[in-house]
Amino acid sequence: MSKLAVFTGLVLLLAAVYYGRKEWSRAAREAIHRKLVRSTDTLREIQEHAKEFNRKEIIKATDSIYVGLGYALANSIMLVGPSGLVIVDVTETLTGAREIFDEFRKISDKPVTDIIFTHNHADHVNGATAFVEDVLTPPNVWAHESIKKGFEVLFTGASDAHYARSMRQFGVFIPERVSAGIGYRLNYGDKDNDVGPMFPTKFVPGDELDVKLGGLDLKIVHIPGETDDQIGVWVPSERAFLCADDLYRTFPNLYAIRGTKTRSLLTWVRSLDKIIDLEPDILIPSHTRPVRGHDTVMKVLTEYRDAIQFIHDQSLRLTNYGYHPDEIANMVKLPVKLASSPFLKEFYGSVKWSAKSVFTEHEGWFSGDPVDLDPLTRDEKALKMVELVGAETLIENAKTALQNNDFQWALELSSYVARLDAGNNVAKDIQVESLTELGSRQLSNNGRNYYLTCAMEIATGLKFTTPQGSKAEFINAFPIDYIIDTFPRIFKPEDCEDRNETIVFEFSDPPSIHSIQLRNGVAISRHKEPKHWDIRVKVSEAVWKEVVAESRSSAAALVSGDISVEGGVLAFKSFMDCFDKESHFLFR
Repeated sequence: MSKLAVFTGLVLLLAAVYYGRKEWSRAAREAIHRKLVRSTDTLREIQEHAKEFNRKEIIKATDSIYVGLGYALANSIMLVGPSGLVIVDVTETLTGAREIFDEFRKISDKPVTDIIFTHNHADHVNGATAFVEDVLTPPNVWAHESIKKGFEVLFTGASDAHYARSMRQFGVFIPERVSAGIGYRLNYGDKDNDVGPMFPTKFVPGDELDVKLGGLDLKIVHIPGETDDQIGVWVPSERAFLCADDLYRTFPNLYAIRGTKTRSLLTWVRSLDKIIDLEPDILIPSHTRPVRGHDTVMKVLTEYRDAIQFIHDQSLRLTNYGYHPDEIANMVKLPVKLASSPFLKEFYGSVKWSAKSVFTEHEGWFSGDPVDLDPLTRDEKALKMVELVGAETLIENAKTALQNNDFQWALELSSYVARLDAGNNVAKDIQVESLTELGSRQLSNNGRNYYLTCAMEIATGLKFTTPQGSKAEFINAFPIDYIIDTFPRIFKPEDCEDRNETIVFEFSDPPSIHSIQLRNGVAISRHKEPKHWDIRVKVSEAVWKEVVAESRSSAAALVSGDISVEGGVLAFKSFMDCFDKESHFLFR
């Protein structure tokens, strides 16, 4: 047993007490400890793969391209041009970005003229201000025009759900994490004030754009894959392609268990075809290490591309045969030649999850089985199972399943009991042990981290809350339209279903008009003057952002005269009470 393994187990025991439930059972402690200290072939494979990125280093990819790897989940890449530096991707935190920039500064003292966001994911954009040395003359920030929709989801989508699921997928709260699959760790979620987002100032329209940045001739190419807004950068002088997240040294995340909309596999394939057509001599991903040599690059690209198409085509073929998505997930297997590629080992994404995602892309949520058309809720099913056989019988069968290494069945049986009886520690112990066993057997770090974090949640009472010191940074960096568009998603129809009224926000510095109308149980946001209104709020954009970020109260702003209201202050308060501020990270 290695010292690291023992330390991991002990730290997790201490973390359990630190994070919440101080009285959790001896069996739960022992279950987690046993599994994490056990050295297995799977764990050894994960540890070997993690050597790809588990130490901090600056890699000289070419004479003008340098890669900061191991400082964060994603890489940050520096292009050195005749007149300036171009930074491609900026990691997820200021801490990681600053460390990388300090190292880049040892290579060149040229000014940073441009930053390029390859796509909207946090690990590529959150550390942007670390590369701004003069706030009066910041660098241009480039992105594809469709990044606006990607950023909008942060404000108007299931951001809290995605946050919690991301913390599980990346194992942020697992002490001494082994790997995050595409980088050593996601450095986000465990502290405040460590982000520096910037909103892009230059947008790439369409499929490609030839530009000269920092004196370098570049071609920015739209290569949607993990996201619709993803772009890559072709450096013709080096025959180098910066491929963002279209390829990294592990099976791609064709579906992310942290929660995401369906990713089109054929769109991803077409993007890889664009890269193949350029025939690069070096490929520089935003995760894992550069791939060197024309023949090697072409082989890796071709096999990666063909694997993705294989998953799509065979999953769709089995869908047309009438198979259930769970069956398809167990039937689709990569050909031996592709499965043996070191770039297609399932350390991150999973063939099973991807096959299910193809079914969903083409058929939606309904499996086709009438049993799934209007199924019992989880609570209803648990109640009927307990009524059918009794809680004790379920527990005994769950114990037997554990002994027989049938961990999924043990988890399902124990979860019926735990769902109805939150105080049943025997059921919880079985859940924890089942989750830990399942997690310890996962080659995918996403699956491993998700299972183990869920075990910690049950065993320790761990809860996820968005770092509050970070929200003001996002609010200040992004357009006011995004904040206004948040309101419909947090409207409480149970309290205000019958209301029919409109509020207008008249902002200054810069001037803009926005409205929110309550009607038929929905809140409707618009970005223009309405024909009729009931309440009109006049305020500067900066003051309203302070109110939303809770660095200033609306009452204080009203008293100081920084907010003025036509239609009555009480009416304004009553209107705002129709929104569930606790349900969205911007308002907590």
